[in-house]
Amino acid sequence: MKYLVVGGGAMGSVIAAYMARAGKDVTLLTRGKHLETIRANGALEVHYAPDDKTDQVPVAVASEEEYDEKPDVVIIATKAYSLESIYPLLDRISTPETVILPLMNALTIGNEIADAMTQPATVAQGVAYVACELVAPGRCKHKEAFFRIVLGARPGGPAIELAPAIRQDLEDMGATAEIAEDMLQAALLKFARVSVGSAGMVYFRASNAEILDDPVKFEFSQTLTREIIAVAEAAGCPFPADFDVLAENLKLARSIDPNYKTSLMYDFLAGKPTEWRTMFLEPYRLGRSLGVPMTNYGKVVEVFDPTATSADA
Repeated sequence: MKYLVVGGGAMGSVIAAYMARAGKDVTLLTRGKHLETIRANGALEVHYAPDDKTDQVPVAVASEEEYDEKPDVVIIATKAYSLESIYPLLDRISTPETVILPLMNALTIGNEIADAMTQPATVAQGVAYVACELVAPGRCKHKEAFFRIVLGARPGGPAIELAPAIRQDLEDMGATAEIAEDMLQAALLKFARVSVGSAGMVYFRASNAEILDDPVKFEFSQTLTREIIAVAEAAGCPFPADFDVLAENLKLARSIDPNYKTSLMYDFLAGKPTEWRTMFLEPYRLGRSLGVPMTNYGKVVEVFDPTATSADA
């Protein structure tokens, strides 16, 4: 199958490099210095931090203007706030059989994409668990050993016939890949970690260790997790009974770098655009629509927009 990875940030670059290294037909859509550097070097540098190993991986790259193929699968690895800018591209390159697989920090982004496109396509939904960083143009780092991708039909969307083949290609590149029957549940499971982690860091402007070591900050984060659990239950997709989210989050927090900060936290501290609308406002609004109080999520949302919760007051 022919793949297009849209978004030459950290995750998109790592996915494209790993797929290319596994012999898949893949093109990375990127721009600027990143595009120029990969072309000049003839490869993308990937550093796998757990083994302290660096590879130079030849990767096909193109700008949006240059790309004129019809891929079988489009993996969207942009930030959610950049999504609107790529709709003209998606309409231009898609057919009804093209699978659009967004790997973004959002709960129902697949439906948003399907509604916004003018060209029919098979829009799926996906979530990715990976810690990576774009170190410099042409250089990326895979920081932690885990790399897990969950994909499936978007809520209310059609079945994805190519899902098993996509899963196999993702496994061939070294990721753990799964097909989920309920992608809202899958997204909320990720949010119980990623959204909660970023929310606590942003609200307190604190690192992982500072939250763990302070009882007030720790309980605030635990309550954020409980709110996501309550949303899943209210939405009719409760988390598996044998999966203790609170315990697993604590185990994960204690296992990673004490100074770890999420990419959203780094962007927030640097004054850059963030995904706060999909990471915090979207679960807040979903919870409130289902009758969940969402008190702590509301406090986090108000860091970005003090008026965003006024309708629920």
